This record gives sequence, structure tokens and C-alpha cells, in this order.
Amino acid sequence: MLVETYIDMKIRLFGVFFLLVSCFVFGQKTKNRFLGSDILQLPSTSLNANYSLEVKPYFTSVIDLGYTINYIKSFDFIGNLLTSHCDCANLGYEMNNISGGYFKFGGYYNLRNDFKKHNYFHLGVFLTSSIVHENGYYTQLIGETLPPHEPLVPVSHTVFVPGLNFKGGFVLSLSKKWAMDVDFQVSLPGENYNTLYGYRNYIPGMGYRDVVKAWYPMLICNLKYRL
Repeated sequence: MLVETYIDMKIRLFGVFFLLVSCFVFGQKTKNRFLGSDILQLPSTSLNANYSLEVKPYFTSVIDLGYTINYIKSFDFIGNLLTSHCDCANLGYEMNNISGGYFKFGGYYNLRNDFKKHNYFHLGVFLTSSIVHENGYYTQLIGETLPPHEPLVPVSHTVFVPGLNFKGGFVLSLSKKWAMDVDFQVSLPGENYNTLYGYRNYIPGMGYRDVVKAWYPMLICNLKYRL
């Protein structure tokens, strides 16, 4: 059932994505166009699709659409190296489901002078719009005393969080048709991220923030196909 859900979500995601970019993709007289998907997006497992257009050798525009089914069920390969991915009590809240989608738009400045150079570093800035749905229970704060046998209080809300992504990484050419971007991203969300439950939060498209971190970090590996 879980595999079927992932496949169905992937098909729906690509369908919506193609509707968004079809009028922008076809008829463009540029050197390279790529359609890609993140094969690695730590600390979460998200379904996504992205389209990149090399306008100039030194500039690439990108649009990206993605969805995280449930961050609580995700896994973090690199442990505390990038994030804690803490499952402990989160300021009195215990989450069962953190899911949502995101849309990114922005571009990369490429450190190259012509299209002949296929392996190069790049730096990017993106505008991100994220929808976060949190569902769980309120337990109790440290030092707070609840009456005996007090039932857990269910909580649920959906929050829109805009923000900025800053990326830096390397573009690696795998063949004439395939390439890969390996990027480290940090995100700065808008002020309404404070309305999320707790002080440990995940935002789709931005990443996970632990207690002492002001920025949301993420490691991304994107595989793309030249159209």
C-alpha cells in the first residue's frame, strides 16, 4: 500500500509539474534544458520534479515542485552530522504527521564562461513557498502537572511558510544526456514559521531545524536529463 501511494503521488506530481512548465519548455531556443528529480534530499524523503533552463553559460533558471508525504516516517542517513532529527518531546507536542508541498523558483550563477564546460561550481538563490501540515497531540511541558489520566489533546493545523533558499554546489556531467547537481542548501523562512508546533520543526523544501539552529539546512542530490 505504501509503495502504491508513493507511485501514485509521483505520477500526480509529474502531471502537475508538466502543466506548470509545458508552455515554458517548448519553443525555447537555448543551449540546454533539463528535467530532473532529487534522488537524495536529506534529512527528508520527498517526491519532486524540477526544470532547469540554461539561459546563459553563467546563468541557469530553475523551477521546482515537491511534496513530503510524512517527515516523521522519513529517515536521516547522516544522523547528527547535518540535523538531529529528534523524536523527543517537542515543547509539549508529539507529532504523528508532518507533511506538505513546496514550490521553488530561482536560479544559479554558474562559474564558467561557455557551454563547453560541463563540470563546474554554481551558487543559487530561490524563493520558496511551503505548505506545512502538522498533526499530533499536546502532551505537557517540562514541570507542568496534568490531572491523573488526563487524555492527550489532539492538535492539527496547516501553515503557509514563504522563505528564501541559498544553495551552493557542483554540477557533474555523467554523459551526453545525464548530469547531476550536488548542493548544500540553507533556508531562511518567514516569521510565521514560529506558529509551527514546538521548537524543532521541519518545513518541506527548506529542511529541519534543531533547537539551537536559526537556519534550516539540507543536502540535495539532483539527477537531471537533458531534453
